[in-house]
Amino acid sequence: MPNIITNNLMFLLPMALAGLLLCGEVPVASRLVRTSLRAVGAVFGALLALLVLEALPVLI
Repeated sequence: MPNIITNNLMFLLPMALAGLLLCGEVPVASRLVRTSLRAVGAVFGALLALLVLEALPVLI
């Protein structure tokens, strides 16, 4: 079970925003595809943040 501390959850928002911006800047013609890429980027950014937060105590 993940050991999530509420103060560490503040790290999820900037990582989700970074994923949203990174995947949202891919040049595509369709608005639907751009929105989908932004959603996928936000989810992957939040998952990466969760992975980093869970791996830090193990590495230290």
